[in-house]
This record gives sequence, C-alpha cells and structure tokens, in this order.
Amino acid sequence: MLADDLRADGFSGLGSPVGKTPNFDAIIERGCIFRKAYTMGSMIGAVCMPSRTMLLTGRSLFRAKNEASTEDPATHTLPRAMREAGYATLHAGKFGNSPKKVTEEFDTSVDPGHSEGVANAVIDFIRTRPADKPMFIYMAGPEPHDPQFAPEEFYAQYKPEDIPLPAAFAPYHPFDNGWMTGRDEMTLPFPRTPENIRGKLARYYASIAYLDAQFGRVVQALKDAGEYDNTLFVIAADNGLSLGEHGLLGKQNVYEFGGMHVPLVFAGPGISKGETNALAYLMDLFPTVFGLTGTPLQSRVEGRDLSPVIRGEAKGVRDWLYTAYEKGQRAITDGRWKLIKFPHIDKTVLFDLQADPHEEHDLAQAPEHADRVRVMMSKLAELQRDLDDPVPLTAEVIQPAEWSPDRLTPEQIQYQKEETARCASNEAFEASRKK
Repeated sequence: MLADDLRADGFSGLGSPVGKTPNFDAIIERGCIFRKAYTMGSMIGAVCMPSRTMLLTGRSLFRAKNEASTEDPATHTLPRAMREAGYATLHAGKFGNSPKKVTEEFDTSVDPGHSEGVANAVIDFIRTRPADKPMFIYMAGPEPHDPQFAPEEFYAQYKPEDIPLPAAFAPYHPFDNGWMTGRDEMTLPFPRTPENIRGKLARYYASIAYLDAQFGRVVQALKDAGEYDNTLFVIAADNGLSLGEHGLLGKQNVYEFGGMHVPLVFAGPGISKGETNALAYLMDLFPTVFGLTGTPLQSRVEGRDLSPVIRGEAKGVRDWLYTAYEKGQRAITDGRWKLIKFPHIDKTVLFDLQADPHEEHDLAQAPEHADRVRVMMSKLAELQRDLDDPVPLTAEVIQPAEWSPDRLTPEQIQYQKEETARCASNEAFEASRKK
C-alpha cells in the first residue's frame, strides 16, 4: 500500500496528532515500524517519480533514473520478479509518474483516479484472481496529494481551528534552499499564516481518512476471502511532505518533516509487533519482500533486505543514509546526527535529531562540533562517489542565501493565487468519482 505525499507521522498509529485512521492503525498495531525510512531523493522537480522507480527496481537514485527509462529486458523490476516467482500481480492506482516499463510488467494495471476506484479494483482482483497462484498487489492511491481530495463527509470531521500548528512553523523559509517558488510551495500565499496552514492540514487529514476508509474495504475483502492471516502488508509512501515546518509546503526538501522521510511498516505472518530506528530506503522493499516470503531473489538490486531487522536478528543494514534534492540539497545522517549541505549557497547545517527532532537549532558553527562537521562532510563526499552523484558540494557560482516573498514576480503571485484556489476545490475529484 503506497500512499502519495504521506508524512512519516501521517497515520494516528504513527503519531498523527489529530488523524483518524483506524484501518491502517489496526495493521500498524501488529507490525514492525521503521521510524527512519526514506526515499533517496530526486534530481527533477517531482520527488514521486524517482521514488516509485527506486521502489520498483531496487536501484538507487543516480542509477535507477536511466534503467527505468529503457526497454532493456535485463532490467529487473519488482512486478516482473514477483511474476517469475509465480505470483498473480496487480497494479491499482497512480502510474502516470512511474516508468512505463515497470507498470507494463504487472499482469493487470489500472488507474481509476481516486482511492475508491483503486479499492474497487483491488477487491475485484482478490475475488477473481487465479485460484492456483498467490497474489502480489501494489495499491497506489493518489491521496493525500494536493488538492487533498475527499468526499465532504470526511472534511466535516476536521475543523481547522482544532488542529495544532506543526512544530518549527514559520511564515517562510529563512534562506534560499533552491526551490522556494516550486509548484508545491505556491499552493498557499506568503507569508504562511496559522489560519492558512490549519486549513490545509484539515484537508490533508480528511484526505488521509478517506484513504483509510478505502484501505479498510480492501482489508475486509481479504478477510472475506480467507486470506487476511496469510497476507504480508507493507505500508509506505512515495515521499513525505512539509506542511508549514520551516515555512515550507512541499516535498522538495531534505528536512525530517519534509520530502524524503516516509512511513514504512511491515505486518503479517511471522512479524512481531515493534519499531526500529534502523536506517532504511524505499528501494529496500524489493529484496525485503522476497526475504520475508522466503522466495529466492534472482534479480540484481542495490536495496538491502530488511528482514533480519524485522525478525530481530540484526539492528540495522547500513550505518549512514544519504538524501539529495536536485543540485541544491545534500544530506547525510547516522540516525542521530544530520548534516545538510546547500551547494548553491555554500551553506552547511548540523542537527542533533535526538535533542532537536524538528531541526530548529543549527549546530554547524559551534566550535565543539567542528570535528563532527568535518567527518560528516568527508562521509558525504564518500557516499556521493559511491552513488555516482555528480553534483559538486560547492557550486562554481555561489548565489545569495537571502530570500523573502518580496522577490516574487507578478507572474509568480498570479500563479500562486491560481494554485491556492485549485487546492481548495473538489471539482476535479467529484467529476472523477462520478465517472
């Protein structure tokens, strides 16, 4: 189950302060939660496409981008590997931002446009699947991506005035992170206000509640088919989302409550309830699914099998985790300490995530952390080389770091008004639902 733009704390069972997600919570309650799961990033404006490509190919960011766009039959994908292992495979949901080659390798692939239709397709597949084959279902609904669609009954559950502001809320980001006027950031006006952010959060939580209701229908179908106790559930998202933290709204950033940090839960036969801080990537899902089902993996992948962590046989599968966004942001973390480099403005920040989980106190200039910054910068450069990341850690031309909404052009202001209005409308959703 892959949600779209779901934060790592998006479900109430994962820490959402106001969300109502009983169906997801019932699975999460009996599963293994990875608190430090991430997508590696993106070298294009959208984060979703490379994220889904990495998940479905088991390849890292700077290698998956080429493999996913080729028709090379040697490129293994998760659906192809599952079919070769004897599974009947279904892809239901978004595939416009996944590589064509990958979606074509499912036995069946449909995109109804909203989670009610996605659930209908999954339920039909459960009921009519080949009786002699196990199932692999990739359920990828479009919620809660903006404009956070949901039927009105779900919006009625969330009043903006009752929703707390996120920690680290700010009217706008304090410096130019390289993506200050991207589409996501233009879905509310500058400066961000508590009222606007609460309104957006209300729509966001309503959309998640709608997604939860549809997921509940699928779970019931599995129970009706006698397959619930025999099903491995993997709950994740293509990327996270900022919703006012540091003045940001999108996924085009590497903060913890931003674009790369995602929910990840495994539940099912042989999996004990618990949680771990082991560092994980979405590309690890490919080999992990095979590890948990005991199916031999014939494919060459870069992702690492997390099943030893899930079974309590290992504390982790990597010591460092690397994330990147376009040419302007690079980050590295060992789970506690996190360093972010902004090459285009030659800025480095350091956070102690244990003491400062919302990244509000930059320690990079503190003398007592000089050695730590030096060591982490060296490790950052090492991982860059290992991953074939070509971006210099210091740009040839350093740009000004200062930024404010006063720099918006009239065209950008008009675009912002249009996006704000679009993200407050349900017209497209209702038309899709009726169709």
